[in-house]
Amino acid sequence: MRLRTFTAASISEAMAQVRRELGPDAIIVATQERADGGVSIRAAAEEGAVQPSKDSPKLAAKRREAERARGRGDNADGITRIARALAWHDVPDSAAEAIMDAAISLEDTEPTATLAHALDARYAVHPVEIMPARPILFAGAPGAGKSSVMARLAARAVSQGVTPLLVSCDQRAGAAAQMQTYAKALQLDFEAAPGARELDLVLDSANGRPVFIDTGGVNPFELDALESLTYLAATADAEIIAVMEAGQIPADAEDAAALFTSIGAARVIFTRLDIARRMGALLAAGEAGLSYAHIAASPFIGSGLAPATPLRLARALLEDPTEDGPEEAAS
Repeated sequence: MRLRTFTAASISEAMAQVRRELGPDAIIVATQERADGGVSIRAAAEEGAVQPSKDSPKLAAKRREAERARGRGDNADGITRIARALAWHDVPDSAAEAIMDAAISLEDTEPTATLAHALDARYAVHPVEIMPARPILFAGAPGAGKSSVMARLAARAVSQGVTPLLVSCDQRAGAAAQMQTYAKALQLDFEAAPGARELDLVLDSANGRPVFIDTGGVNPFELDALESLTYLAATADAEIIAVMEAGQIPADAEDAAALFTSIGAARVIFTRLDIARRMGALLAAGEAGLSYAHIAASPFIGSGLAPATPLRLARALLEDPTEDGPEEAAS
């Protein structure tokens, strides 16, 4: 056991010295106020304890990213890189095996292209149309990003000369006001419809325009909540599109996606790729039967959504999903 004394002008400065010199597991033995107004801390640490890193936050972040890259197989070649990436992202076993079989038979000189071809052979991609034939109802867990997704799709429609009607069925305090703010910024009509009856009346005023419907967060594992969502969608004759976070535990994502599928959802939009590190959830949803519509790799509404093409999904698994490649730049 090593015993040391640290002095500083304040307790916080002294504690910072302790953590820096002895590490987070140091034991505080005693503290004492000094006659000059400063503070002394007597602290102890086990002999041979690993010293804490003195890296700057920026250098520490680079070190963590390098460790992540090694674990993900960034420096590996060909099929090995794909196999390591699938393991890193905790891709469901059934998906990983099928993708690896396809990748081996399709092997290209570049891993991203090989993986993209394998994903294309297994999953479907159907982006949201500029002029959907039916109203679109966005469903997802609390915080999944439904309102943001709806605003981005509305902005895309406006850029193409289409003016959708925005509707909020979210009864949380402030939820309708948030969507109304988005609508005002895009110069679109907005209606609040707290229930199925109000929604039915609102749809009568759509006059052939696309209709985007925001809903309150739903727990897909609560069957009563799913039943209410199903009734709302049936009232509007709306297509349900699931909105899910990319960083979910894959097993939970697959279960949730299967439940969304059971109430009629056929497509999924994935959000928060920028803060997810392991993204097995992306492929777990596909295993449950959902086709991919879009992905969001930025928290900013102005950045829009990218169609979830096989190449983009491959890049998300093998590279940095926040960095645009040639395909993204052309979209």
